[in-house]
Amino acid sequence: MHIWPDCMPCIIRMSLNIARTAVKDELKVKAFMEEILKSDHFNGHNWAITAPEIISDIWLMMEKSFGVSDPLKTIKAEQNKAALKMYPYAQEFILKSPDPFLASIKFAVSGNAIDIMTGSTKKPSKKFIKTLQGNEIDPKQVDVLKKRLARAKKLVYLGDNCGEIVFDRLFMEVIRKQYDLKPIFVVRAVPVLNDATRAEALQVGLDQVATVMDNGVSKPVPGTLLKEASPELIQRVQEADLVISKGGGNYDLLSEEKSLTGKCTFLLQAKCEPYCMTHQVQPGGLIVYNF
Repeated sequence: MHIWPDCMPCIIRMSLNIARTAVKDELKVKAFMEEILKSDHFNGHNWAITAPEIISDIWLMMEKSFGVSDPLKTIKAEQNKAALKMYPYAQEFILKSPDPFLASIKFAVSGNAIDIMTGSTKKPSKKFIKTLQGNEIDPKQVDVLKKRLARAKKLVYLGDNCGEIVFDRLFMEVIRKQYDLKPIFVVRAVPVLNDATRAEALQVGLDQVATVMDNGVSKPVPGTLLKEASPELIQRVQEADLVISKGGGNYDLLSEEKSLTGKCTFLLQAKCEPYCMTHQVQPGGLIVYNF
């Protein structure tokens, strides 16, 4: 999905939040924001670009300005730690549920709420989890995903944020049990936002339920940009019968990849107006989109 006008203030707010996390000098923050606002991305001349590609350029500017490549390292660790505390509770909830698949996919999609882009850095709690389980999800889209899983022999699962990946683990546990599939779980190759890298995926035990690999994209892109991914990942995606794609960054990039039509299912939360309007859901709604 290419950018909408709505993306501009969201990206600018994110940039400010990241800058203030990276440095405590407001003069440096102002200089950084001035540089961003002067960039070609905000002059309204190019709408054929995705938000993750813009954020990648901003992140590189941040690294150059502040000399920091992973300003959210501590926050990411806290998000993973908090989600892991909820893991036994959520796992028990799923096992006791009359429909473990539905319960686990709700956890996976709802976990996408843990997001730096929207300022939602909340730590999962029991109350938080119960609220998320009350969210509605399109049963028809879920049924289509089940049919895709039943036919699949090779599954690639594209991850997103820290904290959220713990709930991905829960979902993949159910997938492995019900469909006898061992997913390939894909993370970022380099730090960007609060997105998970290989090290952070291993911290939450994703290697116990999936083969963990990074996407090979050498730039800090908050999503898997296939044209810059490693040959190994491209081959894995081409050979996969099904690609499950988590989060807005992956959605923005991969919904432009026509080669994935018929084999990609997007799981994300509707955090902004473009997602709400495109998928006819309320703000905060859970999206399962079989591309």
